[in-house]
Amino acid sequence: MNKTVETFGPPSSQALQARVWAKWQDLRDDPAIVTHGRALGLASPEVAPLSRQVAMAREMGAAACEHVHEADVAARFAALEVEGLKTDSFVGWRSSAETLTLAPARLAARPFAEDLTLGFVGPDTPHEIMAGLDAVTQACDVLLPLGPFLRGLERPAVCAYVAEPSGRIVGTSASVEMFHSASSWPGLCWWGMLSTYSDRRGEGIASRLGAMVLDEMNRRHGMTEFFTGIRIGNAPSEALCTQLGFARTPYHVVIAFDPVLMAGGRLTK
Repeated sequence: MNKTVETFGPPSSQALQARVWAKWQDLRDDPAIVTHGRALGLASPEVAPLSRQVAMAREMGAAACEHVHEADVAARFAALEVEGLKTDSFVGWRSSAETLTLAPARLAARPFAEDLTLGFVGPDTPHEIMAGLDAVTQACDVLLPLGPFLRGLERPAVCAYVAEPSGRIVGTSASVEMFHSASSWPGLCWWGMLSTYSDRRGEGIASRLGAMVLDEMNRRHGMTEFFTGIRIGNAPSEALCTQLGFARTPYHVVIAFDPVLMAGGRLTK
């Protein structure tokens, strides 16, 4: 754990988050910059030249660009790779007018198992809970955002989890408002991080936590617009998002990685 800010994941991810946090102090008021606490990125290709994404990737290890049209993804990959960077991408999925109706209906239709206790992360959530969240997300190849974002200290956020009587956290999901208020997407929230231990899968835990987070972001913070990124071919995630009223968009999130600082070339599954 970084001494000045809560970082999560394996050592390479913790080092990335520490660099991101340091840079965020200088860029937090820049409308071109977005983050939900994993890496910094550009709000779209139009807000800054590609060279800015390249520079951020080299400095911090990874940098994203949101809202890259699917027709332009291959060209952006090629331009980033010419600079010696590795690339990755997710397809953008957006919520609809039905999402905030479907989410509470999903919760009402099937409650959590009786042995599970629901909890929410806040400013004073103990280290033991955060460590449990880190463990379950790492087991699912998902990276937990920086502590100040997950706790709602930097941006409006909700992180929900369920725990067994032993205290073991077995599932979680989260959402964080991601875009600057002066950007073209004020109030747009990242949503996802759905994780469940393998021995508790099949109970619908992650999907209900995801629905809970959507409902709570609306109830607590008035948020109505959500998005997530799904890898091409991830049919289970596509099915879940469809059930919650999300739909595929023609836009991708394109991520650039420095091959030395982030040898794995991947942030999350």
